[in-house]
Amino acid sequence: MIARFDHRPMLTALLALTTTVLVVVVITLSTLLIRSAPAATSSSVTDGGNPGAAPANYQFQPGSYP
Repeated sequence: MIARFDHRPMLTALLALTTTVLVVVVITLSTLLIRSAPAATSSSVTDGGNPGAAPANYQFQPGSYP
């Protein structure tokens, strides 16, 4: 039924093949990203805290910029 309306079968085949390759690449990259995410975060943070935060013993002085 689709072949009856398909005037450019090579273009349709190329589009189907390209779509299949794109789906495989996206699934592969997302799988690799999900598997590598915990290892990357645990090795990049050394003390487990917020690196941009002030020290725990920091005393804020009124009128000063931290």
